[in-house]
Amino acid sequence: MRSEIIKKLMQIAEKEAVIAVQTGNSKRPFGAVLADKTGKVIVQVGNTSKSDQDLTAHAEMNILRKAFKKLKSVDLSSYILISNMEPCSMCASASIQAGIRTFYYAHSLEDKCNPHLSLSDIIKKSQGKFTVKQLDIQN
Repeated sequence: MRSEIIKKLMQIAEKEAVIAVQTGNSKRPFGAVLADKTGKVIVQVGNTSKSDQDLTAHAEMNILRKAFKKLKSVDLSSYILISNMEPCSMCASASIQAGIRTFYYAHSLEDKCNPHLSLSDIIKKSQGKFTVKQLDIQN
């Protein structure tokens, strides 16, 4: 895909992020776009966590949900995802599960949203606010 098309799609993601902030959905702006390989926009949306009262309603998760319904498929391997921010672990994992292989983002959130964090990494970063115990179910 040509860089001018990617830049245009990123501008759309940025506009969705501004809308998310203006509607009180996020302190940080998050917006995303799903497009086909030619750059045609399939879905565009921002974060709606507060208005939906759903902590998983990140822009990327909203894109996936809307695309699944619109396309009547959970296979998004023919599409690219563009987000104005680096995806968190949840969003990156869901995108991979949906088959997305190309994901562009503009701004990094450093290690706070590392999509390769293990469960033990997440527990360490929670500073004791989250506990997980594996059950021995072999007995």
